[in-house]
Amino acid sequence: MYGLVSRCLSEVAVRFRLEDVIRRIARSLRGVHVLGSGVDLSIYIEQGKVYLTDLLSKISESLDRFVLAIDEAQWLRLLKGHGKVDMALVLAYVYDNLGNVKVILTGSEVGLLHDFIGFNDVRSPLYGRIVDELTLEPFSREKSMEFLRLGFRQYGVDVDEDEVKEVVDRLDGIVGWLIYYGYMRAVRGVKPVEVYNEALALINEELRYLLSRSRYYAAVLEALARGRTRFSEIRDYVSARLGKYVQPTEVSRVFNNLVKLSIIKRSGHGTYEIVDPVVRIRFSQ
Repeated sequence: MYGLVSRCLSEVAVRFRLEDVIRRIARSLRGVHVLGSGVDLSIYIEQGKVYLTDLLSKISESLDRFVLAIDEAQWLRLLKGHGKVDMALVLAYVYDNLGNVKVILTGSEVGLLHDFIGFNDVRSPLYGRIVDELTLEPFSREKSMEFLRLGFRQYGVDVDEDEVKEVVDRLDGIVGWLIYYGYMRAVRGVKPVEVYNEALALINEELRYLLSRSRYYAAVLEALARGRTRFSEIRDYVSARLGKYVQPTEVSRVFNNLVKLSIIKRSGHGTYEIVDPVVRIRFSQ
């Protein structure tokens, strides 16, 4: 699929001479070098030679419309600091001055993405800007089953209906996991039990750094996965699990971080739940 999409985009790029446009932009700026062909282009900027805003301005002048899409944009917040690029300032410049450049930011850690953008933070360069926000909610049970059936049918793969039901029961309609399961089964031919094991391995790797920061994270997630939903219940579980009294402020700090990371969410008045079903499986074992 990636190869097909790449070839199609390359044909479009050649047809509209996108590569020529980018090379022309590069030639107009000192310190910029372009390598590659089609859509496989890399633009290298020598340190201290070119401002990113200059590059985007040249792109704006050369094209009628340009879309700048940044995946997992919450990581841009780590660029801020001495000797680094404050991407919030760059995006504010684009918003205010380059009307034909549209910016799309996506992220799996919604709280951190909101912190980076800071639309409601008077200290943020992007404060007060008007945006459209799209949240991808989990599919319903019926839509999840139809999504899997259609995908397997397109690949010519026969899958038992009981397997489809089990997948939906386990993965809760989370689109990313449904796509992952379908890919592993239809494209790679992996057995169902191995797909779940691979998914758990991915979760372990993603959470490895977080869990290493404090024992409280694993204890809180374990409490939630085992049916404790209220703050007081979870605090008591964490204290018992670690064999010591844990201050409510410590648990609250962990809660806030997990919410920002979109690992848990507030599900009702005073209750919480784990968002990702695979994380829930991981800590219920």
